Amino acid sequence: MRIMRSSIVIVLWLSASMASAQQPNTPPPQVNEDTGLSTLPGQGQVDFGFRGTIFGDNSDEARYQRFRDLRNGPFIEGFRWGKATDTKSWDVRATHVGYRDQQYAANYNDFGKFKTSFEWTQIPLFFSQDTRTVYSETSTGVFRLGDLPRLVQTGAATTAIYNAQATPFDLQLKRSIADVRLTYSATPNLDVNLSFKNTQKTGSQPWAGTFGLGNGVELPAPVDTRTTDVGAAAEWTNNRGEVRVGYDGSFFRNSITTIMWDNPVRFTDSATAGPSQGRESLWPNSSINSGSISGLAKLPANSQATAYVSLGNWSQNDPLLPFTINSAIASPALDRQTADASARVTSTAFTFNSRPVDHLWLNARFRSYDFDNRTPIFHVPTTVSYDTTLTTFAEGGTSPYSFTRKALDLDVSWTPITFAAFRAGYTRETVGQTFRTFDTTTENTLRLSADAAGIRWLTLRAVYEHAKRVGTGVDEQALDDIGEQVSLRQFDISDRNSNRLSAIAIVTPMSSLSFNATTFVGREDRPGVAFGLRSNDSTGGSAGFDFVPGDAVSIGASYEYERYSALQASRQATPGAQFDDPTRDWTDDSADHAHTVTVSADLLKLWPKTDVRFAYDFSRAQSTYVYGLAPNSPLAQVSQLPPVTNTRNRVSVDGRYMLTRRLGLGLVYWYEKYDVNDYSFSPATLSTIALPSYLALGYLYRPYTANTVWGRVTYLW
Repeated sequence: MRIMRSSIVIVLWLSASMASAQQPNTPPPQVNEDTGLSTLPGQGQVDFGFRGTIFGDNSDEARYQRFRDLRNGPFIEGFRWGKATDTKSWDVRATHVGYRDQQYAANYNDFGKFKTSFEWTQIPLFFSQDTRTVYSETSTGVFRLGDLPRLVQTGAATTAIYNAQATPFDLQLKRSIADVRLTYSATPNLDVNLSFKNTQKTGSQPWAGTFGLGNGVELPAPVDTRTTDVGAAAEWTNNRGEVRVGYDGSFFRNSITTIMWDNPVRFTDSATAGPSQGRESLWPNSSINSGSISGLAKLPANSQATAYVSLGNWSQNDPLLPFTINSAIASPALDRQTADASARVTSTAFTFNSRPVDHLWLNARFRSYDFDNRTPIFHVPTTVSYDTTLTTFAEGGTSPYSFTRKALDLDVSWTPITFAAFRAGYTRETVGQTFRTFDTTTENTLRLSADAAGIRWLTLRAVYEHAKRVGTGVDEQALDDIGEQVSLRQFDISDRNSNRLSAIAIVTPMSSLSFNATTFVGREDRPGVAFGLRSNDSTGGSAGFDFVPGDAVSIGASYEYERYSALQASRQATPGAQFDDPTRDWTDDSADHAHTVTVSADLLKLWPKTDVRFAYDFSRAQSTYVYGLAPNSPLAQVSQLPPVTNTRNRVSVDGRYMLTRRLGLGLVYWYEKYDVNDYSFSPATLSTIALPSYLALGYLYRPYTANTVWGRVTYLW
């Protein structure tokens, strides 16, 4: 079904403009499959015009835009120019020129000899236009409150003073990506590939700092990072197989590795009341270097085998921060001044597939991933809790985490008759790890499926999966050492039994009409888990139709429902007699429901020289959390939280009229309405940035209503 969404409106518009640029009875343009360039009536096009958006009262403009830039004003929405011959092709493209989500690209291909591409993309992330802060960034990553903490500490003012003096600002990020790729064909059998990708992130994002559980702050943390990925490979191929040798490197650099901020309630350091400022490290600089070799061999009996081996090294050696910034406490000496972190990574993949006879297909695959953490132990005999208390660290040092994952997949498919296929599969995955509750987890999965395809009016498929995961080598002492219940099991490695059944059906009573339906049911339980995730279930389905009576009309609609539920358990207790008291247990029974409706209609040339596209999307999601207590519980009765709901309606209409073969006029209208009710980020909850024991940014979840209109001109040459 062709459903128009906001992220692809431009693509649909440009492609429709190309297709409709001909007068009636004019042959459609021919398109080069390699470049996508039209050879009629020309090889270039530009799309420009004016765009405007009207928002309803108190609308969240940032949420409407989020990863795009929809400012009012003129635009060059799309530009493309290129040429293709039997031996060469080139093209240049630009979209959203001059806006924060702009993109530029160029491609050149000298067939069989040399090809290269360049792409530069900007991706904005607009958090909020309503955020406020009383902090001043006196230098990069350093946030100060002036004389205000002194007034609060001495009792001359309350923390309410922060709300009155906060100033508004836009909270946003921008990602800029440059991507260059080159292939040189040294011989008919040998290619050399080079790649370079640079990703830079700048701006600010919400960041949490704390002086303990009862005193937190939110900050607009500055972001200035760069990730550089490079690759080089040589590939040799012939009609019997291929061999590839390659190198890949990834280098992350952060210009701001530390963030500091003033304590809103203190201006002097204290060994009991806490420090006057806080400090955290941000993302450290790191590097990855890896080499790989892979190959493919074609074998007799319609068979082939592949192999891949990669060796890599991860490293990070940034300076370490002291245990505390509180000058009233003697900070313990660091075991070493830098992280000196490194890991050796080895990964492999081997496959073999064969069709020895027409009705039988066999496939086997083995994968392994070994993360060997070689970071030296960092000895920590004494640490600082909450920047106030010197305490003995029970474990005495760090625990370098390593793991090895191995997976074997076996599949067989049998097609006894033309219209039916049956498949069976088996997967065994084993994970060995250090410093986790289980030393090893093993999961066995069985897959069965049946297909009926090729029948003129019917297609059916059903898939059943059963999986069982079991852990061995339980290390309950590790949980006891950190003050956890020994019966706690982490959700990613706990014992688990799961079953899932899914099915799809497509009925086509006539060539212009088809109906489709899907359904799935998943059940998951975790035996032996007293605390943690106990169960996780899912149910859903969809139904829809497509009606295409001719080239001029296409109509489709669908409805989808999904439900996910989970049960978790815990115990609220302090060390001592409470710790083993089952009456202090509590549970959280959560459920997520989602309804989605989509409708689309394309009317192409139903009227001379005119194309109209219509789309409607509706989605509604609700999350509930129901808390329960054990019988005879001494805990206070639970005040249940209200449901979290999200509803979105979106309508788009795209109309175009071709004045000539080269010139078209168009009008696009978007209507979008979003409603949200989330107690944790609602304006009622965060009515002030100066909350008890919390200084917030005012980043809220708010609704919006938006009407966007595009007037545009498309010219082709």
